[in-house]
Amino acid sequence: MGAAEGTGASETRTAGSGGGTGTIGGGITTSAAPSSTLSEAEALMKWKANLSPAQALHSWSLPTNIATTNTISPCKWFGISCDDLGSITSISLLSKGLQGKLDNLNFPSFPNLLLLNLSGNNLTGTIPDHIGTLSKLVFLDISVNNLSGPLPLSMASLRHILELDISYNEIRGEVAPSFFINWTEHISLQFQNNQLAGKIPSQVGLLKHLQILRLWGNKISGSIPLEIGNLHNLTRLNLHSNHLNGPIPPTLRNLTKLKILYLFDNQVSGSIPLEIRNLVNLMELSMSFNLLTGSIPSTLGKLTKHTILYLHTNQISSTILAELGNLKNLVDLQLNRNNLTGSIPPSLGNLKKLKFLYFYDNQVG
Repeated sequence: MGAAEGTGASETRTAGSGGGTGTIGGGITTSAAPSSTLSEAEALMKWKANLSPAQALHSWSLPTNIATTNTISPCKWFGISCDDLGSITSISLLSKGLQGKLDNLNFPSFPNLLLLNLSGNNLTGTIPDHIGTLSKLVFLDISVNNLSGPLPLSMASLRHILELDISYNEIRGEVAPSFFINWTEHISLQFQNNQLAGKIPSQVGLLKHLQILRLWGNKISGSIPLEIGNLHNLTRLNLHSNHLNGPIPPTLRNLTKLKILYLFDNQVSGSIPLEIRNLVNLMELSMSFNLLTGSIPSTLGKLTKHTILYLHTNQISSTILAELGNLKNLVDLQLNRNNLTGSIPPSLGNLKKLKFLYFYDNQVG
């Protein structure tokens, strides 16, 4: 998901569009704005006053004349979109160099907000509890900032959220099961590159619509829950660079839409399950830097859409399978640093697209 994209954006006007009433230049409406609109404008102005620098927000201003205060509309302000009644539905301020805290943005003032994109700024502090009052929110991106502290439990109240991205921050603590219980409409969940710990809750299996799950680059431990096999719509699963252990769950066979599976840089053990043959749409598979044993399953040869296959730096002990020659779209094959034996099968000559082939640190003759 690009940081600037978001489900729900189509339900709002594009940034800079006006409200539903007639407008004069500068965003001043020809009829009195509703009190809710004024409250939204005032909330934005209070937040702006606590941001530095705020050059990108130069269009955010309220008239000094008391007589015109009730006729102001923020719908023409930079990064703001409104519905036909003039209520704010979208705040999109991607990569504007904003410095400040989310605590100073009064979320209860925006009852109709659908999209909030503050990615790529320099926001600090914690995610405030009152973010849970955005009951209509469908898209939230606060990635690539310097936010810290835990995920507030109030975020479980965001029942309509479809896409959530908090990646590239310093968020700590565990991911509460209550999040997954309430976020059942989710299609994209990106928590990567934070300081999250604890286990992946089994309730993750409730996210039946989920297409993207990225939890990599944290301190998550425990085993991969069997319930992850309930995510039948998943296309990308990135759990690498954590502290996961235990076997690869056989329920992964249910993820038949999966295109990318990254489990590398964990302590995953046991053998690669034969059921992996069901992942017929898989294009990239990386299980390197783990504790995998056993043999390379011949069923891998059925995954003909493969372009990348990384199994290096494990304890796999088998011969190099002739069936790997069926992976005619393979570009990168790395099996180095294992306990492989035998000879290189001639069938690998079928891999005409192959650019990288690593077998070193084995007993291959």
